[in-house]
Amino acid sequence: MDRIVFYSHRDPLVKLKDHLRDVSARAKKIYKSQKDFVKLQINQKIIENVCVAHDFGKYTTFFQNYIIKKIRDKKNRHFHGFISALFGAWLCKNKDYIPLIAYFVIKHHHGDLRNFEDDLNEGKNVENFQIFKEQIKDIRKNQKIIEKEYGFSIEEFLNEYENVFKTLQDLSFKLFECENQETRIEVYFTILYLYSLLIDSDKKSAAKVDEFKRKSIPKDILERYRKIKNWDNPEKRIDKLRNKLYYEIKRKIENLKEIPNISTITAPTGLGKTFLNLEVALNYRDKLKQKPRIIYSLPFVSIIDQTYKFYDEILTRTLRKEYLNNQNVYLLQHHHLADTKYKGEREEKPVSESLLLTESWDSEIILTTFVQFLHSVIAFKNSFLKKFHNIAGSIIILDEVQAVDIGYWKAIGIVLKKLSELLGCKIIFSTATKPLIIDEYIEMVENQDEYFKSPVLKRTKLIPKIEETKTIDEFTDYFLKNLDNTINSYLVVFNTIKSSIEFFEKIKNLNKKNYIICYLSTNIIPLQRKVRIKKISNMLKRNEKLIVVSTQVIEAGVDLDFQKVYRDMAPLDSIIQVAGRCNRNNKIELGDVEIHRLYDLNMNREFSKMIYGSTTLSLSGKILRNEYTEDNYINLINKYFSGIQKNESFEKSDRVLKGIEKLKFYGENNCIANDFKVIEELPIYQDLFIEINNTAKRIYEKFEKEIIEEKDFIKRLENYHKLKVKFKKYIISVPKDFLKYAINIEIFPKIPLENLEDYYDKDGYGFKRTKEEDVLIW
Repeated sequence: MDRIVFYSHRDPLVKLKDHLRDVSARAKKIYKSQKDFVKLQINQKIIENVCVAHDFGKYTTFFQNYIIKKIRDKKNRHFHGFISALFGAWLCKNKDYIPLIAYFVIKHHHGDLRNFEDDLNEGKNVENFQIFKEQIKDIRKNQKIIEKEYGFSIEEFLNEYENVFKTLQDLSFKLFECENQETRIEVYFTILYLYSLLIDSDKKSAAKVDEFKRKSIPKDILERYRKIKNWDNPEKRIDKLRNKLYYEIKRKIENLKEIPNISTITAPTGLGKTFLNLEVALNYRDKLKQKPRIIYSLPFVSIIDQTYKFYDEILTRTLRKEYLNNQNVYLLQHHHLADTKYKGEREEKPVSESLLLTESWDSEIILTTFVQFLHSVIAFKNSFLKKFHNIAGSIIILDEVQAVDIGYWKAIGIVLKKLSELLGCKIIFSTATKPLIIDEYIEMVENQDEYFKSPVLKRTKLIPKIEETKTIDEFTDYFLKNLDNTINSYLVVFNTIKSSIEFFEKIKNLNKKNYIICYLSTNIIPLQRKVRIKKISNMLKRNEKLIVVSTQVIEAGVDLDFQKVYRDMAPLDSIIQVAGRCNRNNKIELGDVEIHRLYDLNMNREFSKMIYGSTTLSLSGKILRNEYTEDNYINLINKYFSGIQKNESFEKSDRVLKGIEKLKFYGENNCIANDFKVIEELPIYQDLFIEINNTAKRIYEKFEKEIIEEKDFIKRLENYHKLKVKFKKYIISVPKDFLKYAINIEIFPKIPLENLEDYYDKDGYGFKRTKEEDVLIW
């Protein structure tokens, strides 16, 4: 009789023992490089046990028939998750809560993390246990071969598996009924870390993807770049102030005895914080022996694009060929609109390999969104957690984190603090309006008043006109009456798409004073938004007459500079962010930022109250009693955030923290999946493809042919990632009711080119909404 050979994967066939050893070797190699700063109760042996156990269930003949002959067992005895999880728990016995963690991590290594207690209840299911017993009986047939491949006896496990499950139940009771919050949160992070090590090593082993050798980045590249740009010889007062801040921060870093867990860089808009953030991070990196990755997290994709171009230029000008040959090993951007391309060792990797390297953040500097970062640390999804082990030990820059819902601040603060304590992360908050998310930190800008109250930065003035509300008609009359021909550029920011369209329609034919009217919101496709932002930027540089009508997409990071700004009422931090788009480069003596309370007659409600919470609006209204110039903004914002802490309930945070403590990752109620969403999903909205031109039409046809009609799953996935960036440039979200105007709803809804004029204002405000529509989005 031929000796049976066990396989883990097909196409091509991979021996199971080789796969288990390779996954273990990969995970242990990563941990070895991190063990000096990872303070979790784990070691190399625990990681090895989890990895060699994760596919133990594939040693059944049921699975081998499935993998080799493609025969699915009718009783699902080819499933390998539960038996592998119990085997992993047995291997990790007598190691505190590690058996429980190993069981959970292994059970879900092919899917998302779920509710911990539900998992144990499923294990007690009679049908599941019957399948398990039949798998144990089957494994006994080849026990000696399996033991030879493992190098140890599995007899005890085969005899005492019921005791293993009983131990897990006892540990679960002890964890949830007897332990404190600190212990349960540490268990949460141990789960995330081991799970990430396992799934990333498993996927890369199966795909035969090798990680690139880590790269060093000289800390002086920014000094070299400054010399190339001749920044040390400024002529403008604003540039002199930027230099003053730069050298103050350099001195602060040099005087640090040790790198703080949490730092803040608090400085006004327009003083070059994007450059300063990298300066601090690279200096920290130079002082830390683990060579940490730098993760730069920002609120909007548009800002990431700008930052990527800036950092790409810095690295290109200073590292030259070394960077150009290994572009993504040094610098990577990761968000839903980013290209799935990865260049290293002088070649662009295939899509499947690029995807694995990108999603696990295998790069030295990663630019990403709050969505990607925060959903990777308060997390349940497999796709987000692949990168968690690479977050360990990293330097994390959070730029303008106040853009995240205030209700989550408490939870985010606790999670970030634990990341620094347990996983060796260094956190940097970069902001013009420091939110009180964490109370223990080192401020890198010691003399903040010198900058916030500098005469050079007395660029804008807040002018509240919020005593009474105005309808859109009344506000339009006010705007036109006060239109000043000596002011070349206006920005008008609304809280909703509906109100922005209504205003735009009323003034779009305004040409008596030679102004160009431009519209900007998520109601136009991303491709047009990008084009319009560039057009607006060029017009502003040429000092042409321009009125931009926008929603909050303009709020932060977009480097535009208007002479006057109007803003519908909003929380104070949002108002100050918009003020950063006014007289940004100090071209005029003082730029006015007027705040108005706009009212929807149909809804009988203020637009601001449809978007923001009552606490933030009420507090902002009380603070904005008078006119304030920019040198007072720091006092206003400190007063605002102090008031928020006193008045905000942080109920959302408490629900998230409860989910973390109870290890409720996914389920119907009170779980991380339901209670933590950086961007609130709108169930009444759906994506819609706009065939704006023949190029869009060809892209949609390619989508149908190469993705929808492709039968091979691997090819379909590769084709999707090749096309997704182009495809998503033509997508907007619309209320589901409007899909009645679309075609191909069962495939992917679209407005065809031949119907474009009926449903999309190509040169104006984008998707056409009926006057009866009362549903509102940003």
